[in-house]
Amino acid sequence: MRALALLLVAFGGLYAQTFNGNIAGTVQDASGATIPGAAIKIESPSTGLTRSALASATGEFLFAELPVGKFNLSVTRAGFATSRYDNVEVAVSKTTNVIVSLGVAQQAATVEVSAQSVSLETTSSALIGVVGPKLVADLPMNGRDFRQMLKLTPGVSPASTSVNGMRTSGNNYQIDGADNNDAFHNSSAVNQGGVSGIAGTLLPVEAIDQFSVQTNASAEAGRNGGASVNLVIKSGTNALHGSAFFFNRNEAFAEPSPLQAAGSKPRVVRSNQYGFSVGGPIIKNKTFFFATGEAQKAIANNSFASTHPSDAWVADARNILGRYNVPVSQVALNMRSFWPSRFNSASCALNNFLSTDQNIYDSYNGIVKIDHRFSDNHTISGRYFGGTGKQIADSGSPYKEYFQVAPSRMHNISIVQNSVFGARLVNQITVGVNYFKQTFNDFDTSANPVAIGLNTGVTEATLLGAPTTSRRRPDPAARPY
Repeated sequence: MRALALLLVAFGGLYAQTFNGNIAGTVQDASGATIPGAAIKIESPSTGLTRSALASATGEFLFAELPVGKFNLSVTRAGFATSRYDNVEVAVSKTTNVIVSLGVAQQAATVEVSAQSVSLETTSSALIGVVGPKLVADLPMNGRDFRQMLKLTPGVSPASTSVNGMRTSGNNYQIDGADNNDAFHNSSAVNQGGVSGIAGTLLPVEAIDQFSVQTNASAEAGRNGGASVNLVIKSGTNALHGSAFFFNRNEAFAEPSPLQAAGSKPRVVRSNQYGFSVGGPIIKNKTFFFATGEAQKAIANNSFASTHPSDAWVADARNILGRYNVPVSQVALNMRSFWPSRFNSASCALNNFLSTDQNIYDSYNGIVKIDHRFSDNHTISGRYFGGTGKQIADSGSPYKEYFQVAPSRMHNISIVQNSVFGARLVNQITVGVNYFKQTFNDFDTSANPVAIGLNTGVTEATLLGAPTTSRRRPDPAARPY
């Protein structure tokens, strides 16, 4: 029992790193001496959540496991003027520190202080960059992919999501405290890149309240040795609020590709992203809801030159081989069946055809979140994300027959219960479910390499399809001429 008591004393003052935030501080007088026993109260204007605490013998106080957002803080002590701090921001995974200075009371005066001067972090060595609600709402992002915002954090490579030179697989992704990692690639499951790195499903940007990147994550962040990326989904408030949006890109506003013939129309490139969000109270000051949905439908025609082994090219190659009495390989001739005949050209030159096949991307995503407060000290939150999509797009081959087909299915669920038992004891229980499925295959799998003479060892019908082929310049010493 003595050992247990020592542990409680030793660890009672530590700040746990979760996806919520904290407010901590010290109460002092005008000379800088601490004031014990001051009464501190915080209140959320948007949800009515209130908590109270007394400053310790050293004048310190802590409000742990607070939902992100803005709080009003007031401090009172007999013989001193009341101090009030409005709009103290609680950010994801951070502790906001407030140094409260109380002056001698003069006819019940109240001193109001700007919250901008109280956000210094002094309780943790973790380097945490927070992208707040305004940036999330206003920042233009290619494809509305939240991963673009990671690059706003110092130490993050602009060419990737590598943090401080570590591997991208070293990052740990969470949504409302629930795991959001693909165990195979060790990268973000929701918004993971599909064909050519374009996200297969999208977490709606309208749903993101804010997120943080701990570039020097502390040990309790867990799982990976790199950065910890924590996203917090918006919650409903006492005021009904919502949004609707539609973004469009169309080739009518573009110039033709320089590879196209003079007078041609611009290649088809169309992208439509649309969605909504709505949140509000179910029971005022007690139960709240938030819901959002976002869809993406895009098409883009190829417009680049490539080389096709045409009849003219094969005839020219036969003549060269015949000149040096080199036999023609029947297997090589059979391999021509891998190239679609619809693109056959009379030319045997390089870049003898222009690829115009169409890439297709679609994605449908939604979030529902419910928050309930049993009391100011006991709350629970449940959130579900579901996303589905399908991509049929170029992944290196100019022919649609060998485009990659990548259907994606993602589900992410979190249930978080917070309890405050006192100034030094809080508890959080998080239950999370993360489901990720994404497959890749050729658009047309009818090719049979074994039948044309390639000994690939694959005979299972479901595994058929053209192998990856490449040209390799032969050793000059092995040439017969």
